[in-house]
Amino acid sequence: MSKKILVVVEHEEGKIRRGSLEALAAARQLAEAWGGQVIGAVAADQATSLAEEFARRGADQVVALEHPALARYTPDGYRQAIAGLIEEIAPEWVLMAHTYLAQDMLPLVSAASGAPVLSDCVGVEIDGERAVFLRQPYDAKFVARTVDNGPAPHFATLQSGAFPADDLPENHGGTVSTHAVEIDAAALRREVLEVREVGDRTVDLSASEVVVAGGRGLGSKEKFDELVGSLAQALGAAIGASRPVVDSEWLPHAHQIGSSGQAITPKLYVALGISGAIQHVVGIRGAQCIVAINRDKEAPIFNEATYGIVGDVAEVVPALVAAIEEARAQ
Repeated sequence: MSKKILVVVEHEEGKIRRGSLEALAAARQLAEAWGGQVIGAVAADQATSLAEEFARRGADQVVALEHPALARYTPDGYRQAIAGLIEEIAPEWVLMAHTYLAQDMLPLVSAASGAPVLSDCVGVEIDGERAVFLRQPYDAKFVARTVDNGPAPHFATLQSGAFPADDLPENHGGTVSTHAVEIDAAALRREVLEVREVGDRTVDLSASEVVVAGGRGLGSKEKFDELVGSLAQALGAAIGASRPVVDSEWLPHAHQIGSSGQAITPKLYVALGISGAIQHVVGIRGAQCIVAINRDKEAPIFNEATYGIVGDVAEVVPALVAAIEEARAQ
């Protein structure tokens, strides 16, 4: 019997979150190694359109779990819907992006199966019939190879950017089925009264293809705004920052990249005056190309960089902006 890999799909405002597509990429890796099947689960009051999109992006089968109580997320509502599906299809692995929703809900589901959750995984290796998930505890000071030797189902959450979704198909021939699930309203311990937006929700660096970020090495907020802002505008990039910049209140926390901020997977990441502490580096390892500019030739960021420029950011950035504008004018 082929192994089934279940991906629990997160969505917001009618759109599938990028982390769920990255979880789909991980599921495809497992399924292809075992000759298995990837199944998606979308819980909502109306889930069919999202299920169809997930099927096009690479799931072999997607189940739309529909009930009015699933219109807004509650851990007990999702737990009932997902746990029922797991019991029905008996997957080998259940995967989710490592998000607040996964941390809130997935342990409730796994506990019902008497299984742990391998959390915040950054990679996976296939060892025969076993999946060995890689984790980076203690701020990525070492790599832990983790195996769940218990019976299926197994559960894991995946770090943002660890499994890039760029190579997923656009027109995969997956199928969609709709399940009208039963939800015990008396078991819903949390009632959503209203949803308020907190902070700057316009900043989603994880969805940006180009990110320019600055660090404490820029010296001041004025220099940060001038140099990072001009290069970001020239490249059409989103603006990010290291933690010292946020701690200095040059930018809001929504722009922070790293272990206590966002993990990003852009095609191009440009680091200006960022030394490259491990807490920052763990947030950029999903970038396809990293360009680092720093006057300190010993800065750790150069160990991660695809291209490194040793020089004064205040001199290099204006030259880069001028070259970009000249190239566009031709």
